[in-house]
Amino acid sequence: MDVLAICGSPRKNGTTNSVLEPVLAGTGRSYEVLWPAFMKIGHCIGCQKCRDVTPGKCWQDDDMTAAVNKMLEAKALIIASPTYFGNVPGPLKNFIDRSIATCHTGKGEPWQGDTPGHGTRPFRGEPAMIVVISGGADHEKTAANIRLVLEYYEYQVVGEFVEGMGGYIVTKEESPDIYGELFSLGKKLDEVLKAKGV
Repeated sequence: MDVLAICGSPRKNGTTNSVLEPVLAGTGRSYEVLWPAFMKIGHCIGCQKCRDVTPGKCWQDDDMTAAVNKMLEAKALIIASPTYFGNVPGPLKNFIDRSIATCHTGKGEPWQGDTPGHGTRPFRGEPAMIVVISGGADHEKTAANIRLVLEYYEYQVVGEFVEGMGGYIVTKEESPDIYGELFSLGKKLDEVLKAKGV
């Protein structure tokens, strides 16, 4: 698997998936889509056991165990999300919070910030994309929250699609211009991976 996509929507046939699919198609790469809304993901309680007790592994043995491994395996990441009150939906936020375990696996270079205890950066320099939609407002706020996470993990954000779509479903036949823009975004991700020798 080259590309891991995290689709934050709780609706598999909604707008978010309709904009994610052409991006994935454009990559021409092997990929997998994870849907936090349909996964068993307990809340992060900030106990730091993934840092101090069982490095890189949360004490909660749920679907995030495999998800963390998939994140580490993938060569690129796409986070796609609808907008709920200017942010990502709750299940995606749970996924993001629990993904902190990736910083404590010992893989990658040490974090270069001033505050100790932030582990390593296994994703440093790896390409990532942001795909965010809304019913018409606050999609930029949602994208900013995702960007914050990707920057913390030191991914290289190489492309974004951030739009108010109002429940519109993108198809190649009925919206060729938008579909083409999204497909091109996926092609860009493929080109970045090729430039990295992947």
